[in-house]
Amino acid sequence: MLIKYITFLIFFIFPSSLLSEINIDRYMYSIQYSNVSIAKITVTVSNEKNQISYSAEALSDGLVDQFNSFKSKLEGKMYKKLNEYFPINYNVISTYKGITRKSKVTWNNQINDLTINVTPEQDFKKVKKIPKISIINVVDPFTALINMIDNLKINNSCTNSFRIFDGRRRYDLETIELKRSYIEKDRPKTYEGKVIICGLRFFPIGGHYIDSKWAPGDDKFSDIKLYFGFNNQKIFPVKLEVERWFGKIISRIMLLNNL
Repeated sequence: MLIKYITFLIFFIFPSSLLSEINIDRYMYSIQYSNVSIAKITVTVSNEKNQISYSAEALSDGLVDQFNSFKSKLEGKMYKKLNEYFPINYNVISTYKGITRKSKVTWNNQINDLTINVTPEQDFKKVKKIPKISIINVVDPFTALINMIDNLKINNSCTNSFRIFDGRRRYDLETIELKRSYIEKDRPKTYEGKVIICGLRFFPIGGHYIDSKWAPGDDKFSDIKLYFGFNNQKIFPVKLEVERWFGKIISRIMLLNNL
């Protein structure tokens, strides 16, 4: 169960980047469970004119790496039109317990014209089938987070809703502002400063595990908190807290020289 949530964090939350005038940015995040490091993520973003290219690599760490090692990589691209970002492609490859899974989604010039390739095929005895009718007006997780950051930058608000599809999962996302605060540095190289704390709720449509203990109808916005920080006129995710029945998962940005 813990590995499922780590995978979720990697491919939804931490393919999030910032919007700036710098052409290439690089970020590192560390994920902890019960104060034990379980994964590290490196994100690279190239922002040129009205197009963003990105990649993210994640590796298990600590005890997880010794007993349940995994590695994942994603790549994608999006473009901006009329002050909104739209996806071009979103590709994921991950390996866990000797099994490699690949998914590739391409938006063919139109938001509702998608080419989808998934290997191995999903086992619908284990995961809920995604209704074809639900795969309309969808964006990938990275594009959703970029639009969320853009809304913060332009409108000073994190209130949003998105229809998300990553090739294997289809879900709706709603976000609201919980509060504005100041956080202190709680680890070396972590962020200290003003933050906007946004609450997230997910509504699964298909692709999620049938036997999951997750009851999204019982979730509160405060169960998943995403902290956005500010530095050098940039807005970027600095911390994520996920409260679940098995405990709390926390991820923190590890500041580099470009921030």
